[in-house]
Amino acid sequence: MQLVLNALAQHACLQPDATALLTPAAHISYAELEHRVSRLANHLQAEAMPGPVAWLADNDADWVVLDLALARANIAGVPLPPFFSEAQRQHVLADSGAACLVTPAAGGMSLPGTGLSLQRLPANTRAAALPSGTVKLTYTSGTTGAPKGVCLSGAQLDATVSALHEVVGPLAVTQHLCVMPLAVLLENLAGLYLPLLRGVPVELLPLADLGMAVFPPDVPRFIAALQASQADSVILLPSTLQWLVAATQAGQLSKPWRFLAVGGGRSGSRTLAQAAALALPVFEGYGLSEAGSVVALNRPGAHRPGTVGRPLPHVVVQLAADGEVLVGGNTMLGYLGQGPAPALIATGDLGEIDADGFLTLLGRKKNTIVTGMGRNVSPEWLEAEFVAVPGIRQALVYGDEAQGLHGMFYSTEPMAANQALAQCNAQLPSYARLDGWTLLTTPLSPAQGEITPNGRLCRDRILANRLPALYGETP
Repeated sequence: MQLVLNALAQHACLQPDATALLTPAAHISYAELEHRVSRLANHLQAEAMPGPVAWLADNDADWVVLDLALARANIAGVPLPPFFSEAQRQHVLADSGAACLVTPAAGGMSLPGTGLSLQRLPANTRAAALPSGTVKLTYTSGTTGAPKGVCLSGAQLDATVSALHEVVGPLAVTQHLCVMPLAVLLENLAGLYLPLLRGVPVELLPLADLGMAVFPPDVPRFIAALQASQADSVILLPSTLQWLVAATQAGQLSKPWRFLAVGGGRSGSRTLAQAAALALPVFEGYGLSEAGSVVALNRPGAHRPGTVGRPLPHVVVQLAADGEVLVGGNTMLGYLGQGPAPALIATGDLGEIDADGFLTLLGRKKNTIVTGMGRNVSPEWLEAEFVAVPGIRQALVYGDEAQGLHGMFYSTEPMAANQALAQCNAQLPSYARLDGWTLLTTPLSPAQGEITPNGRLCRDRILANRLPALYGETP
């Protein structure tokens, strides 16, 4: 984090009046941001926190000030994603041994220079000790079980930001808009720290203004927010990329984008082809919290659509004998309470690396379906193709040797969905075509534990929830 903090101090000295953060309430200069961070860091050091500090806040300047102040004060921070359930939040607070919780709610001790207040939490003597050097404890939402704490050092975070600075600098981004919660490590590093390092303004909007505070998301509001913004850079998920492409095709969105980064899952070939036809600068990437976020990224001069790009210079990517992606070179300090991290992290993702070093992800190792003809099929590949069909918002592919391949789909245009799905299915290789599918009457829901907040499918839960209903059985 020293790299980012030093850059902030330098910008405050060399361009004190330039805008660092744009919010609906104000434009905050580098000088003001540096002042607020230093003031809060001194306050937190004086309070002598006995453990990590957890916080829950919307995308705003206060979130940024607290995040940077904790790093400057050498206090481990535990950002709480707003999409975590109350049970998940309580698990994180207990598991991390957080000494206090910071929120915008009234009560507790007011933190200077912010609208946040701090509440002390009861001491938790059962919490595992943080590895030495932990500056951030980020919790993976995962698809099963309770969130796991990933312990990261400031040097690991700086390494990712420095590598991104090296490879995306030629794009000359002039303003970044955060559309994911800042508590998501990818947005935190690539959407906040990287612009701060480069001296590029960061625009922060409440998630409600982006249409992302509700489920399902308010897509028209999301598109309207993009159109109204002066930003030429955003970080997208495959689903939000699809919305952006569709809106651009429909003439609802017209902007001179410089950087549309996409991660968090596989994008369909149809969506990528449409984006290319529209000359949208879409750059797919791949990362994991355990390696300090971004691991590989397409970039200017090294762009191969359909792949997640070449590994960044600060990491090492290898393939195991079975094709599992292994990542080293910038690994976490460890999962909290589980000892040091191995030199190579087994990601659980299957991949291929071509002769030019580009990494292609094939799907999750544990999700591979073996068909009756003995072919290995990645459901993630098929799901990405089907959700690129207009009107198809969600897709799950399942099956085995006996029953073949089947799908569940949620569509906003059910009357036309079957024909569109049939057309897409016919274009797939014969061994990967679905033998049948069902249209769901209600979307897959985070509240039911069927998807994670960033859209990853909780396959076992979905099948347990939905299959009995589809076949008229009682769960």
